Amino acid sequence: MSGRREFTRSQKVAMLKRAMDARGCIRCEGCGLNVSGKVVEFDHVIPEALILDKSRELSIEDGRVLGRDCCHRAPGTKTARDLAAIAEAKRREARHLGIRPLLSRGFPRPSPQKASRPLAKPASWRRDDR
Repeated sequence: MSGRREFTRSQKVAMLKRAMDARGCIRCEGCGLNVSGKVVEFDHVIPEALILDKSRELSIEDGRVLGRDCCHRAPGTKTARDLAAIAEAKRREARHLGIRPLLSRGFPRPSPQKASRPLAKPASWRRDDR
């Protein structure tokens, strides 16, 4: 399986032009917030981990410009939903391959051991005496 595919520089420029409004402000394609001068991220519409055929070249329709703080990395937004979908796909694949979760309770906890008398360590064992 090949690695993650990334958008080329020219594709990123084309996506930025697509996200630009009539006044020249870059708008987040997720929520429409003005992200000019802020950190933007080029997001895969379909998470890259869920795509099986990675031999096909990426196009600008496969990505969109999202603001990092408004739509991409904030809690409960695109990245969090993508991670949940990827984890669910991995669980489904494992279940399809016959891998089941462990059903045993494991080993019982041992009872705490008690010494018959307190152990006294000689002075040579102490680190502070070096």
